[in-house]
Amino acid sequence: MNLLTDSWVPVLEGGRFRQIGLQDVLCTDASWEIALPRDDMELAALQLLICLTQVLFPPADQAALRARLKTPLGEDEYRRAIEPYRAWFDLDHPVTPFMQTRGVKATEPTPIQKLFIGLPEGNNHAFFNAEGEIGAVCGGCAAIALFNQANNCPSFGGGFKSGLRGSAPVTTLIDAPSLRQRIWENVLPLTEIAPLLPDYDPNGDDRPVWVDQLQAGKTYLAAELGLLRGLFWQPAHVELLSAEGGQCDHCGGVVERRYASFNKEKFTYQLAGVWPHPHSPRQWEEKKGERLVRFASFTTTAPAWTQLTQFLLVREERKEGHAPAPVVSSRRKRRSGGRLQLLVGGYRNNQASVIERRHELFSFAPGWEDGDEQLADLIELGLAVAKLLRGSLYWAVKGQKDQFKGLGVPVHEPATQAFYQRSEGLIHHALREMDYDAYQERRRLLANQLSALARELYGEAVAPYQHDVELIHAIAAGRARLNKALQPLTE
Repeated sequence: MNLLTDSWVPVLEGGRFRQIGLQDVLCTDASWEIALPRDDMELAALQLLICLTQVLFPPADQAALRARLKTPLGEDEYRRAIEPYRAWFDLDHPVTPFMQTRGVKATEPTPIQKLFIGLPEGNNHAFFNAEGEIGAVCGGCAAIALFNQANNCPSFGGGFKSGLRGSAPVTTLIDAPSLRQRIWENVLPLTEIAPLLPDYDPNGDDRPVWVDQLQAGKTYLAAELGLLRGLFWQPAHVELLSAEGGQCDHCGGVVERRYASFNKEKFTYQLAGVWPHPHSPRQWEEKKGERLVRFASFTTTAPAWTQLTQFLLVREERKEGHAPAPVVSSRRKRRSGGRLQLLVGGYRNNQASVIERRHELFSFAPGWEDGDEQLADLIELGLAVAKLLRGSLYWAVKGQKDQFKGLGVPVHEPATQAFYQRSEGLIHHALREMDYDAYQERRRLLANQLSALARELYGEAVAPYQHDVELIHAIAAGRARLNKALQPLTE
């Protein structure tokens, strides 16, 4: 199965499932939507299509990119561009199979569902699907899973390396009305790749790791990785094992060849520096005079809106800062007007295990390009109210020595989580309906809504204890503290 010439992209067309090729997607203006049973795999499929388009058809500048957004590729142009790369994107190539290493030695094959994050083989951690539900998959789903495991997921475990962005990076992409436009919205022109990769030569020797293989124990400099090599980085040694044809257990397509397992083996190397991946926001801090850069990730149960300033805005403070993904910055430069639809996805992990999956769509009202201060203020408002609720409840929980007895039960923890969950719709609505020319009115409305929610949640948290005479003082003191702190926000 070849990603450049065969039909492997799972889509819905008029409500019916079919698989189409990359050429169909880029050379036709049709109403297709990626169709897979898991939203994280749909995002991975989109990201794979973006990466293929980025390396095969990089536009020279923003003007060329606008032309790509407007008009589909010509079929002759497509065929000429893919010709040098055909062998590199063949899933079954005898020497250079896509994102694989030939001759991997393993004690026994690993079931294919190990590639579908959250479905470890041989145990009962079936987080998203039933154990053993994915027994064999088509070439398209195998390629998407290979790409996702290498780029977006924790490693296979001890002795295996994670991808260039770490174990569970956040991915932020621009949404668009059609699949073809959605891809091009996330392709960077060469004029914007140059500052990210100063040593990158578009006409130079830029080969993926399954062609120019990594050497065990060697240290590689992130700054020396080319565009193709970085976008399709494969940190592990894996080899797919084919099986007989039939129906794919993931997308449902019927194919002549499926993949039921794969071999994997431990392989270590060292990577110095951070490769500036175009699909992720970055954070940095200075320690001992050295800037330490990492990619944004989901490390708590707080929802994605709490990190929106990192996803959209550049902040450079004395010893720390953050910047959005280059594709988001590029969209800002285009100033094409209208709404910004931001896709946000990723995993929250505990080492090699995934404990939560995130996938959200944020809609920002027109004018967002010039609304940095208002957007940041809105997010800070939501965070501030959450902090006030938590602090007031914690005050009631702990009590005050020689004044009143505390509740003694950590009710502030579930109340904070409930605030995040129940405020999410309010935040989304405020961002979607923002009027930047009348921002104070929108802020005042949201402040009142969030404050009312905080008071409601405070009451729910202390309700089981309000009939205990010994705890009345703690409950009243915490409520008074909350009301006093909320008042300036709503004035």
